Amino acid sequence: MPRKKITADERKDWRNLPLEHWNTATVHAMIIDMNAEKFAVEKYVPRSWTYEQGVIKRALNEYGAEAVRETIERAFAEYRPSADYPQLTAGFLLTYMLPRIMPRVLAEMEAAKRRLAAESEAPSISELVDWL
Repeated sequence: MPRKKITADERKDWRNLPLEHWNTATVHAMIIDMNAEKFAVEKYVPRSWTYEQGVIKRALNEYGAEAVRETIERAFAEYRPSADYPQLTAGFLLTYMLPRIMPRVLAEMEAAKRRLAAESEAPSISELVDWL
């Protein structure tokens, strides 16, 4: 059975779209929505749409959607808007904030992966009881 093609509207529904289907439109929608929600930005105005699309695509290709999403969430948690910079653009976030935030995100993701692998390899309670 062929897979249903994802529509443009579905692609922008970043809260419900599985990470494996994220692309630049999804990340842009997330950043636009978060600016509206956190900073009451009515109109998102990047310096250059094409520049932002390029940095988003590179970040998705290099780190994956899960790490990019987590980095964006952390960047919005720490960003404090000013009169000169009332919004957090994708270009600024991925150019200047990502290099500082992403290493922590990747380290935490790797630690979680190792922890999960160790838990799956650990003996069960019944195996421990039998051993004792």
